[in-house]
Amino acid sequence: MKLTQLIKLSKNGLNSLKIAIFFSFLIVAIPTQVKAASINILNHSFEGPEAPLNRFGGFSIGGGNINSWVASSTTGVLNPSKSDANATSDSIIFDSYYDEPVPDGVQVAWGNEDATIFQRLSATLESNTKYTLGVYVGQRNRSGFVGYNIELLAGNTVLASNNSITPDPGTFSLVNVHYTSSNNDPLIGQALGIRLSSSGIQTNFDNVTLDATAVPEPLTILGVGTAIGFGTIFKRKIAKSKSKKEFFAN
Repeated sequence: MKLTQLIKLSKNGLNSLKIAIFFSFLIVAIPTQVKAASINILNHSFEGPEAPLNRFGGFSIGGGNINSWVASSTTGVLNPSKSDANATSDSIIFDSYYDEPVPDGVQVAWGNEDATIFQRLSATLESNTKYTLGVYVGQRNRSGFVGYNIELLAGNTVLASNNSITPDPGTFSLVNVHYTSSNNDPLIGQALGIRLSSSGIQTNFDNVTLDATAVPEPLTILGVGTAIGFGTIFKRKIAKSKSKKEFFAN
């Protein structure tokens, strides 16, 4: 092999190395583990106001009285365990409300037919972000269960909703709502909102959470793939160069 050909091969390998190094910086830019950030929700488990003793022997309050939430008149808060402990033979309460503790704190929100419970958050919709809204939905013993709806909003637009899970009587079930925004989502910058709706008698809600996780842009992922590709090409050229050098030396 001529010396000029070997020099040319070495230069090509060097150029490939430079390109591979350039694209490798994109790999460094991507975190190895993306952690979800919790978005603040006021009175997320409906601990306020403290439910007083009502005329039926239970501890609850209605009239849409739920701190930090905009609620219709057919909603309120309830302390199930405290109500159970106060039950007597003359009370309207014949069975325990639940067969298990409430998911968080001691109180839950309740809603009757066509009831809504809404909160506008201080956080806004961000680009390239996956949102996970979580709400525990409860079905009280012997109260029946018609249905509900959990909605995540940006401005006045519903991003996603879920009403597909039905808890067993006396239990709570976690209901998740998912939405992933794009880089050019038309609702970026709009305030996020959460709306809980009840379609029947005494649907209960508790422990409302909202997590946000950044999603890498497609071009960043493409850069990683390109860097890996260049790295493979360069490795092959180095191997060929080494083989040809040994042949030339002989």
